[in-house]
Amino acid sequence: MGIYEALLCIAFTTFAASYAWGMRGTLIGGEKGAMLPGAFIGVIIAWFSGGAIRDYFWIPAAAGLMGMTFGGTEPYGETIGMVLHRNRPDHNPVKGYTGLAFKGALWFSICGGFIALSLASMSGSIYKVTDIIIFCLLIPVIHQVGYRLFNCPYDKQKKVYPRIFFSLTRREEWGSNFLLLIAMIAMAVIKGDDFTLIMIAGGFFFGAIGWFVAMKFYVLSVFPMKNGRYIFGKLFRKGLIDGWKIMEFTLGAIGGFGLSLTFCLNFEFVKEYNIYISQSGRWMPAQIIEDAMPYVSVAVVMAIAAVNLYSFICDKKDKKINSFILDQIERPFYNVIPMMFVLLGSQFMARSMTVFILVFVALNKCVFDRFTSSKYPAFWQLFSAVVCACVFAGDILLDGYPPFAVIVAGTVPYLLFEFIWVLTKDGRRGKTVSERLFKTSFITVFPFLVLQSAVLLAVSYKIFNV
Repeated sequence: MGIYEALLCIAFTTFAASYAWGMRGTLIGGEKGAMLPGAFIGVIIAWFSGGAIRDYFWIPAAAGLMGMTFGGTEPYGETIGMVLHRNRPDHNPVKGYTGLAFKGALWFSICGGFIALSLASMSGSIYKVTDIIIFCLLIPVIHQVGYRLFNCPYDKQKKVYPRIFFSLTRREEWGSNFLLLIAMIAMAVIKGDDFTLIMIAGGFFFGAIGWFVAMKFYVLSVFPMKNGRYIFGKLFRKGLIDGWKIMEFTLGAIGGFGLSLTFCLNFEFVKEYNIYISQSGRWMPAQIIEDAMPYVSVAVVMAIAAVNLYSFICDKKDKKINSFILDQIERPFYNVIPMMFVLLGSQFMARSMTVFILVFVALNKCVFDRFTSSKYPAFWQLFSAVVCACVFAGDILLDGYPPFAVIVAGTVPYLLFEFIWVLTKDGRRGKTVSERLFKTSFITVFPFLVLQSAVLLAVSYKIFNV
């Protein structure tokens, strides 16, 4: 990889991850919101890998998307509060910064590890079918063991907490990801997969640094400097600056920068994978059941929708549910099960876990959460079903969308749904439409997201159509 190409890769990934992380939480939070930056990082790395890997870009794109969901299980609002709450008992900046750095390290290292693992698996030179199947099937077990080892006991009513915790009223799950990371490192060491180990290290370092620096920017945006002035002056005093979004834009940028820099500095591994694939063909043991993958993809999506529908019905009936258990049931359907098929070379599963899933989770958020109290909920339900069916059918008819479609799926519909939401009664938050649009931080955050999207669409169209 030449210097110009490396700089372009790093700049593009940094900018794309900044937007995606800023959009994450604007429309969708948690694991599903984290799909967006993961997909963007994955597809860009796949494209700049060149050679045979570029021809099968859906594999790294899907691995990045699913790899980033694991970190989404980590609550961090109260960890941020430990830094910001200067006049409250929970103020503990050392613990707050440490917790955020640790969670950021886990988040980006696991994503980087899965992207690297997807590149290694495509070559077929390192992993066997049994390695991938056993590892993926053990992930839910590893998660449960990690959770019980590090995040238990927990009972917020009785104020019973684990030995190490960073949230008082939110259940911590960092132990699950910590043990998963250890397992991934162990597998890479045993199999001699140095590239995965290096990408894990890069993600760990820059994920930690990213959240530390991002939190520093957050603090600077909400507290006065030594001279008593605010860094954003009148804009902050008028409530037009959102420190939380500044933090998210910064975290995404540094995390994306770190993973792409690590990728470019260790491109020799990727060159070897490309040579191996060109000589021996892409490793795709899942090819023998590829005809069944559309049905498996539909089953996965239906399972996710069923869990969301159940939660929605219970909420409407004011029926108490255990959201933690529902999360444990739902998660394997959008990361573990699809990840196994993707790493085994299923092109269709990889395709469905990028463009389609990005649109699907966004519409799911609208149907089961944001627009449930609108005047026309049936419209949103029908609209969601039709759009999802069209996107899925389009993938089949076109034999896969181009890489540019990943950027489109993560920008246009997300911005559109967010704008519509602000116009609704719930989205206005007790304000008039004019007040919400022009007298809150929406007036600075949303145009910035639109500007980022426009740049991303223009640049990605140029790059991906070379």
